[in-house]
Parts: sequence; structure tokens; C-alpha cells
Amino acid sequence: MKGLLASSLIVAYRTFRSETIRTRIRRLIIRVEGGPEYSPTIREVLRRYYHVEIGLYTKWPHRLKPAVFHRGTSIGRYCFVADTVRTFTRNHPMDLKSTHGFFYNPQLGLVKGKPMLFNRLNIGHGVTVGHNSIILPPTTEIGHGAIIAPGSVVCSNIPPYSLVSGFPARVTGYRFAKEKIVELIDSRWWDCAPSELSSDSGLGTTELSAMS
Repeated sequence: MKGLLASSLIVAYRTFRSETIRTRIRRLIIRVEGGPEYSPTIREVLRRYYHVEIGLYTKWPHRLKPAVFHRGTSIGRYCFVADTVRTFTRNHPMDLKSTHGFFYNPQLGLVKGKPMLFNRLNIGHGVTVGHNSIILPPTTEIGHGAIIAPGSVVCSNIPPYSLVSGFPARVTGYRFAKEKIVELIDSRWWDCAPSELSSDSGLGTTELSAMS
């Protein structure tokens, strides 16, 4: 997308607060720039207005409201994130008589103090997050190349290239031997453009098809 048009759409997004209009702007940006995997402008919109970062070539729930990801969520390149995935970077306080916002959120006008802060959640490069998975605090790190099985509830950090599933999600195995994992991380393969990557990715389409 030409720079002037991209800048104009970003400004329009700030001007119009209607979700209906904003949805149309997001769809226009994505269509003009060749899809959600490639669009730099939609990534700037997410970063600027939702405090969410998504790397290039990543498939994410672009048809839904960006709020499916809590602010502070960062997703690397070449990831697959199913449309039903949700991330959370803060919890309701549990030391009050109720977890309702009236009891802790000053923006609702009944209590004083500062709003609860959002934490950071860093999802690495090449990660697959399957259907209906939820990532909750205190999770702050999903390692590169990890695969989170459908329906998992992640409540802790996940190591690189691990296979995790369940509630709470636990490591059930690793995709490669330890030496290979170190080699993959050291290679920083995610910095390459798709045309530069080897066709021998080591990922089987049969195993990944059930994640969508």
C-alpha cells in the first residue's frame, strides 16, 4: 500500500470509534495489502491502538475484534493462531469480596487508585496455537516452534519446540532432539523471507491439519 494511503487509513482508524467502521477499515487494509499475513499497515494499527504486536507471515484471527488478544500480547513470525484462540495478560484480583470491576477498576467510578496493569505475553516465532486454546497469566513466554494442542489452557511458560496439551497444559514431548532445537534457534530462520526458507521444514501437514 502506498505510504499516503496507509497513513490516511491509520488516521481514519483513530478518528472513527465505531467498531463497524473500524472493521471495514481493517478489511480494506488487508485486502489492498495482499492478506493478513503480509500487511504492514494492519500491524501498525494493532500496535498503535491495541498494544498488540503480530509478526509477518503469521495467520491470526483477523476477522474478529482485535480484543481477542489482551494488550501486551506479542506474536512472532510464521505462527498459526486459530480463530478461537484467546490470550489474557491480566487476571481479576482474588483478594476482594468480588471479582467484579466495580471493586477494583477506578475507571468505573466507584473506587480510587490506579487501574490494573497488563503484563506482557511473548509468543515466539513458528508457534502453532490450536482451536479453542486459551493462554492465561502468569504465562509470559511461549517458546519458538512450540505446538499447543486444541483445547489447551496454558497457565505457565512453554519451552521452545515443545508439544503441550491439557488443562492445565503440560509438556508431552518435543518436536526435535535438544541439539536440533538449539541449532534451529541459533539459525534465526524466522528472519528469512518465505522464498529464502528451505522446503525441508520438518513439519508434516497431516499433524498440523487438526489445529485449524
